Amino acid sequence: MWEPIPIKPPPGIIVDSLEGGTPLRPKQFPAILAEAMGGVVLGMNILVGGIPGSGKSTLCGELAAQMAERLDSLAYWLDAEQNRDIVRELFPRTGSSTQRVRLVSRERGRAGAGASFRDALEVVPRDAAVIVIDSLQRWARGFAEQTELLDAVSGLAPTVLVVSHFNKAGRFAGPVGNEYDVDATVIVEPDRVKVTKCRWALCPRSVKRPQTSATTSQTEKGVDG
Repeated sequence: MWEPIPIKPPPGIIVDSLEGGTPLRPKQFPAILAEAMGGVVLGMNILVGGIPGSGKSTLCGELAAQMAERLDSLAYWLDAEQNRDIVRELFPRTGSSTQRVRLVSRERGRAGAGASFRDALEVVPRDAAVIVIDSLQRWARGFAEQTELLDAVSGLAPTVLVVSHFNKAGRFAGPVGNEYDVDATVIVEPDRVKVTKCRWALCPRSVKRPQTSATTSQTEKGVDG
């Protein structure tokens, strides 16, 4: 029987077996984003993009509210894109409750001018169900800072939904590496949701959006990112 000759790995390198471990078991939630991804593996990072008005913030709100309720926890909405009233209005569109959602934003004026995404993340408890970052480009304008943000949330316990702008070419704005630094990438369109990458499900895959949801996002362009 063939047996490998043991080789001591150099410092910083680990040789391990693939046997055992914890399988990636998605948890099901009755939200369109979850349906498109075949469920959500808790603790993963998901990049959600689309053109302005496509409804990406609305659908993130739907999933965040459901996760917080079903996991008996809280959702933290890190807002640098809109304001309290506009964020609150995202939830009724999908019949979602804001009871378990907490808004984290910069103070208006000079007091909040220097606040960063790191400051916002500091107020999120480890036992939170989910964090919504709206948006990646508003909290981290430079490419290097976007990489830092995605690296920072990769070590957090909550599931993280990162809302991303699209560029003129119809792709995620920012460096291509942003898509590599997350566990799933989702594109929200007016009539469907497409999953182009997912570590726990076969891709690409897509689901149709209910007509009422698609219509709402179209008629309220400029309000919902």
